[in-house]
Amino acid sequence: MKDLPVEIIQKIFLELCPTQTAFPLCGDEPRLLITHVCDRWRAIALSTPTLWASFYICPTRVDEVPYASILRTWISRADQSTLSF
Repeated sequence: MKDLPVEIIQKIFLELCPTQTAFPLCGDEPRLLITHVCDRWRAIALSTPTLWASFYICPTRVDEVPYASILRTWISRADQSTLSF
């Protein structure tokens, strides 16, 4: 995969990830997993705002993790993309 263009890898990441992610997150969330594979994948994932633009807030689990901090990070990664929740 090291020879694939960034655009192709971005498309693969977007297909791999669900359209909505439940908050608070669990450890097997695909967007987070791909940021831990290698430096290149992390850089590509973090530079793909649409990858971070959708999420679902699960109100029954809000107290389980530092919710506000994680949500701020997620939204900042979405950059100027239209958020979907």
